[in-house]
Amino acid sequence: MNNTQDINAPIRILLLGSGTEVGSSLLQLSTEKKEFEWLCPEESLLLDVDKRAELDAMQFDVIIDALSLRYALQSDYGNFQSTLRYLSEKNDAPLIMISSARVFSGSKNVPYAEIDVPDSTDPYAQALIEAELIVLNNPENIVLRTGWLFSGQGDDFVCRTLGLIQDGVNLAYKDDLIGSPTPVSDLVRVILSMVNQGHYGAKNKGVYHYCCAEEISWIRLVEAIVATSGQFDPKAQVEVEAIGDSFPEAQEVTAMQRQSLSCRKIFNHFGIKQRPWRSKLRNLVKELYQVS
Repeated sequence: MNNTQDINAPIRILLLGSGTEVGSSLLQLSTEKKEFEWLCPEESLLLDVDKRAELDAMQFDVIIDALSLRYALQSDYGNFQSTLRYLSEKNDAPLIMISSARVFSGSKNVPYAEIDVPDSTDPYAQALIEAELIVLNNPENIVLRTGWLFSGQGDDFVCRTLGLIQDGVNLAYKDDLIGSPTPVSDLVRVILSMVNQGHYGAKNKGVYHYCCAEEISWIRLVEAIVATSGQFDPKAQVEVEAIGDSFPEAQEVTAMQRQSLSCRKIFNHFGIKQRPWRSKLRNLVKELYQVS
């Protein structure tokens, strides 16, 4: 990242997608960190090729794409990809794109490594794969793939599940996924560490993976949310059922898709260790019950 003459100057970060789950958490969790200065353009600016002079006028040391994770299925995502290409080709500042384990088909029986080629044909994954290729065309950029994110804010899976539990609704899901739940706050920790290390001389570029330790199936994750809820609400007694359990004779054998990631490379290059997700889930559920 850019060398600065003033070692006390903050790192100026152009944040694409400041209103997203990851973007807002980056801003919120770095409020007390004076070493970062955030530039947050409106999404409309990022989608309009005629307004790129406004981006050019901004002075920044690094770019974070927190928008693609949420925006990849939007009809005008191609416009945003054009902006990613423009910012990457300018080469004035490295770009960190936050991507997803969903770029993989899930057919591998072990966690995916950075050397594995994305192979999912899902439209969301295809959009992310295309954006990754744009970003990685600049060898100074980074793609950081992550797992199943949860934050307890907005239309979050944990929030939705807790709402159903409080309403006494029994839960039914297909049990065909294995992944690694990851609190957004933990992902923010990782992103800021990478930004800091890169700004002060680390030469690590390319693809990295980060998710929390411990794989779990989708159904077991739901059961973990229900069990955690029971610690704070004795009435949280709902059933969790795998779709097809009621009619096993009609159930097709479904191969489990593994949406989990190997995180050895990010530890070897940045010294970033995986953290457990269960304690974060418990704290989050406790906070949500206290405010409900």
